[in-house]
Amino acid sequence: AAAEDTALVEEEQEVDVGVPPLLRAVDKSSKWAVTIAQTAAVIVRHDTVAPFIIVGAIVAAYFASAAKKAINQRRPDGSPFTDPGMPSSHALVSMFLAVAWALILDSTSRGAAVIGGAVCVSILRVVCGHHTWAQIGVGALLGASMAFCWMSFGALFAYAQGDAVGSVAIWLLYLVGSAVFIRRALMKEKIGPRAG
Repeated sequence: AAAEDTALVEEEQEVDVGVPPLLRAVDKSSKWAVTIAQTAAVIVRHDTVAPFIIVGAIVAAYFASAAKKAINQRRPDGSPFTDPGMPSSHALVSMFLAVAWALILDSTSRGAAVIGGAVCVSILRVVCGHHTWAQIGVGALLGASMAFCWMSFGALFAYAQGDAVGSVAIWLLYLVGSAVFIRRALMKEKIGPRAG
């Protein structure tokens, strides 16, 4: 057990070489920053579009997890994570959210800013040694494609605006899905960095 602990410390130190602590901290907190930003959007907007987008992002996250297991491609050497890396979940979900929001925002500059943020999150995964360029590229392309499909599906039903049953269904899916997703993320962090 002591040898495994030493190997783990050495491996994590190897990954940290050359990555400034600030970038490592931003990378580590990115999923929670995105979660807080999405929750704020739900609170500020008072509509069913924001929860609809978040439900789609939760679906995208579970899709990414299943795709990783099916493809089973290793992460780069030195990554502190042992789960498969293809596609990058961070790239897939952040690009899903960015494209979904860009499609409904009335401002090209705001849409470009959210997409730029997703690109930064994705690149940070490579810089920190968690993924390869191919893994974030595939994740980003899948996320963008899924967002276009999800938002097209939502537009068909106008995000259930005016439809009481549809609105309640979206809100219930949002609340239950968010609770399950956050619980899963907290449990993963409790287990440790080896399962990320």
